[in-house]
Amino acid sequence: MTKIKILSETLINKIAAGEVVERPFSVVKELVENSIDSGADQIFVTIKNGGKDYISVLDNGCGMDVDDAQLAIERHATSKISSNEDLERIHTMGFRGEALAAIAAVSRFELTTCFDEQIGGYQIRVEGGKRNHAAKIGFPLGTRIVIEDLFFNTPARQKFMKSVNTEYGHIHDFIIRLSLGYPDIQFKLTHNQKVVINIPKSETFVDRVKHCFGNQISDDLLEVKHEESYLSYDGLISFPSKSRPSKRWQHTFINNRYVKCLNINHGIYEGYKTLLMKNMHPLFFVRVTIDPSEVDVNVHPAKTEVRVKNARLIHTIFSNSIAGKLKLGTREQFFPATDTTDNEDGSTDTLETDHTEHLSVIPPEKPSETETSIYKEKNEQLSFVAPQPETTFTNKKKDSLPESQIRSFENKHFEKQTPDTAGDRSQIHHTTPHPESDLLEKSDTCFKVLGQLSNKYIMAQGDQKLILIDQHAAHERIRFEEIRRQFYSKTLTSVPLLIPIMMELPPQDGLLLEQYEKEWEQAGFVIDHFGGNDYSIKQIPALLQNKDIPRIIKEILDEQAGFGKTGKLEAFFNEVFEKIACHSSVRAGQSLSVEEMQSLVDQLTSLNLHLSCPHGRPFIIDITIDELDKRFKRIL
Repeated sequence: MTKIKILSETLINKIAAGEVVERPFSVVKELVENSIDSGADQIFVTIKNGGKDYISVLDNGCGMDVDDAQLAIERHATSKISSNEDLERIHTMGFRGEALAAIAAVSRFELTTCFDEQIGGYQIRVEGGKRNHAAKIGFPLGTRIVIEDLFFNTPARQKFMKSVNTEYGHIHDFIIRLSLGYPDIQFKLTHNQKVVINIPKSETFVDRVKHCFGNQISDDLLEVKHEESYLSYDGLISFPSKSRPSKRWQHTFINNRYVKCLNINHGIYEGYKTLLMKNMHPLFFVRVTIDPSEVDVNVHPAKTEVRVKNARLIHTIFSNSIAGKLKLGTREQFFPATDTTDNEDGSTDTLETDHTEHLSVIPPEKPSETETSIYKEKNEQLSFVAPQPETTFTNKKKDSLPESQIRSFENKHFEKQTPDTAGDRSQIHHTTPHPESDLLEKSDTCFKVLGQLSNKYIMAQGDQKLILIDQHAAHERIRFEEIRRQFYSKTLTSVPLLIPIMMELPPQDGLLLEQYEKEWEQAGFVIDHFGGNDYSIKQIPALLQNKDIPRIIKEILDEQAGFGKTGKLEAFFNEVFEKIACHSSVRAGQSLSVEEMQSLVDQLTSLNLHLSCPHGRPFIIDITIDELDKRFKRIL
């Protein structure tokens, strides 16, 4: 006697229902997606008790004739695909042809449809997978499907359904997401005889986002649009300063379908690189249009996860374009439009890759001649960047430093300050003293420095607004970008130490250090294993002269430990650059002259920089005259 048996059709349908119909939300999803595929521009969803007792989906789509209606409730029956080629170029929301049969197997199911009002409609009723009624009926153009008593014949499944509020919440969120992808369709959701969503047709994707989430969200967002031959996208992304601690405000649509695509998400995060604070996430609503043959949506039962063919290209497109648009958008908030190296789409040019082939990292944007000259002029005048030794960094170790180079780092023109409060501003020479008022008049920046608040914040006057700048964070961003440029152009200077610095590390940190020994040397550090847990630091970046080197290295190792085994070299180098920039910048609590503050402001105005420090903190805010007038009750 054989043990293997062919299952009955009823049992097969119930098993299929377990895969397709998980909860009331699953039913609503399948039915509404069918309505979209029918060409409807009005879809009305009605539910009772979170969809547990009653679900109705009514649309004004193309409808079905008698033959199609009867076939629609059979397994694997569909009008959307008919060949392997169709499966590789899916342009509809559904395509498997198993949803209606699976739903009808575990509910009391009613289908009413009409494709020609002169002929009339047709109605079919199915209970637990068994058809018990079929008749012609008067009905307008479109389709209505009613589901009652979901899982009535599978009590075990009923027990796993959640509370009414939970099930309703899933359906509510789904209708909102779906409406974003189809702004040309009206969606209405009624729960327990109360209309909770009624979204009219919109002209654009951006308009639909603003309608669904209101001004409180949309005011924090930057409109973006990008087009090229392979793909195009439009939507809204948040300014870095408006990031949130949750990822719930991230929505990606590919060809109008709401999906989770790791390549696109990671590409967007790369665009925010060094602009987000720890544990903070950007908001984004992005709609991507791409050839359907480039996307495989048949990799997940719920069709919410997709696989793309050219993942690397898509990642690069998003990372480059988002970074450029963020820089352009944030700078336009504070500075008038100026000539930059950005392309028309907001993306930035990059250095040739031959500098970094052996590093497997992405180089920063290429500095323009204007930017280079500004860096040189301002840094020579006010020394916001440490002076450079006569020799440039190479991978060869050096045993000694000429005395002239050692003297060049001495601070002879300022009184001594502690390392915690003093930044690098050596060798400031003023041939002719300038009165402060004269300096402000002659400044070519759009901001005029007014003074310093608590030795932390630079106060400046803009166009009908007061500007406040975090001096440490602003200088840190300038330092960071210059260090990156020097590194990728192989001009980053390092200094051999006459007396090596000894450092003790725990075994796990020592192993991590040795694994990246070559990369540490490329960043300007030469560190040898002395024996046991001890390490000898023999060479450091010139910008870290007289700094607590062991502390800086340990901080980098702590961050590096969080990268994991898949951590990129670029993340390592950025962490090194961030620490060098942080420890070599002017400090909070450090008093600056008006000329020094004006120089810093001039660089922020003239150089094409992001307006946040490398750790993601914004360093510039404004207070408008209108805000001040309201505070002083000039405006009521």
